[in-house]
Amino acid sequence: MKGEGRKFSLGIWVLGFGYFVFYTPYSALTKAVSNGLLSSDRRSVPGPELLPASVFATVITMFLIISAAGWWKYAGRRRFFGVSIPFPSRLTFLSGLCIATIIGTTTLAFSFEGISIVLVLVLLRGGTLIIGPIVDYSLKRRVRWFSWAAMTISLLALIVALADVSNYRLTTLSVFVILAYLTGYFFRFRIMTRIAKSDDRNITMRYFVEEQIVATPVLLLVLGVLAMIGSGEILTGFRRGFTLMLASDAVVPVLFVGVFYAALCVCTTLIFLDRRENTFCIPMHCGSSMLSGIVASWLLTLIYGQAPPSSAQLAGAGLIVIALGLLSPLHHIRVWRRLTDALASSQLLSQLSMGSFEGGGRPTRATAGNQSSIDRLFLFVCSGNTCRSAMAEVIGRSEAAKRLNLSAELKREPTIKMLSAGVSAKPGAPMTAEAQTALRRLGFTVPDHVTRRLTAQMVEEAEVIYCMADSHRRAIIEMYPFSEAKTKCLDPTGDVDDPVGSGLDTFVSCARQIQQAISLRFNELGFEAQY
Repeated sequence: MKGEGRKFSLGIWVLGFGYFVFYTPYSALTKAVSNGLLSSDRRSVPGPELLPASVFATVITMFLIISAAGWWKYAGRRRFFGVSIPFPSRLTFLSGLCIATIIGTTTLAFSFEGISIVLVLVLLRGGTLIIGPIVDYSLKRRVRWFSWAAMTISLLALIVALADVSNYRLTTLSVFVILAYLTGYFFRFRIMTRIAKSDDRNITMRYFVEEQIVATPVLLLVLGVLAMIGSGEILTGFRRGFTLMLASDAVVPVLFVGVFYAALCVCTTLIFLDRRENTFCIPMHCGSSMLSGIVASWLLTLIYGQAPPSSAQLAGAGLIVIALGLLSPLHHIRVWRRLTDALASSQLLSQLSMGSFEGGGRPTRATAGNQSSIDRLFLFVCSGNTCRSAMAEVIGRSEAAKRLNLSAELKREPTIKMLSAGVSAKPGAPMTAEAQTALRRLGFTVPDHVTRRLTAQMVEEAEVIYCMADSHRRAIIEMYPFSEAKTKCLDPTGDVDDPVGSGLDTFVSCARQIQQAISLRFNELGFEAQY
């Protein structure tokens, strides 16, 4: 079956509201517990002591949410001793380590004495607003002028807030924690953007579940190991968190800190996984948390008489709000969107190719009387060109048509072309019957296909060469060393295994893997889905 299509509506704002609902009690409880406001002896609870119990609650709550929502089905699986269990890919494992770092450092940041909730949020959210366009730009995703402007304003907000040196105390540890938080987000955004910001729900939910399989369990395990083997104030604090905290009268609010974090983590991750660029999604996250932080700060002031945020900190928060006002609304103004879509359409409307290579595999170039030529060629390569690469050509052509908002049957002078070939193909053979059936089962129209052997001219003409397996990539580079920079494995998480000799279900699974990988690769190339 086809992946579940994702709609680009205002639903992301609902997730933003959910994030606000859960982040307000999370930040307020964390600060109240760390300041000793919720214990009978008014003892402040250091961040290291607070962390183990809250992370334990996050693990349990997150897995309950995934189970109740029925999301385990999206995860990749491995068999161990005959039992199939959810298992992350290499990249989702790395992303899980990043979010583990983010979870731990977020709670620690709110627990530091002498730093208000608003200041923490200015530092953390201002930093992520700066990271967003940098990640998008480095991965060649679009970054519009108002995103760069918002990044500049966010940087100014940090400067204003940090200039208020008389109203906060940043220790070496707190600076390290904030830098670790931002580093975790930088690499998480890069991984997420590469493999998961897709219009296919199967891809995004697989990323979400696999990341969560790693994140909190690994963090809890690391905290446990450090508590057992470490010494010093911080590691001793972890040990107290696993022992004394469980008997403390503050344990209930600490557990709720973890519960609320799990809920807000679901909202914020789904916000980040929206297909649109990071410089759209991150402001949704930042805006909700800034608003919740201000509300939480004033609740602590009204209920417990805590000092309110300073004027400079509020000014920094105000600048963040201005940055947000510059960002998200412009993505939703209908006239602005129609204008940008019209401009994009005028450039891209003629870019779809439905033709095929002629003769020796050379693309048909425009004659002197024509205005167009094949400016971009994308080449899919496997061994025999009867199955994997042949399916990739059909799927790639259909995906391009969908993203350019054109009918897949539309013929026009091409400037973008999809082609497949095999490194050891015998020219003239058809696509296998199983591959054709698998494509039809996924809803694709199957054109006539004859196999082609890879030629030097194809390699030279291609903008990018996507190989079904690393063995194909190495073979092409060995034959044509000049192609190394543009020759890649189609699926960044591993090989697309050859289904020949297996049943139809294996062919369908192979086609689905190719479809997901092509969607991710087109994201990297900046082929924006219509919304």
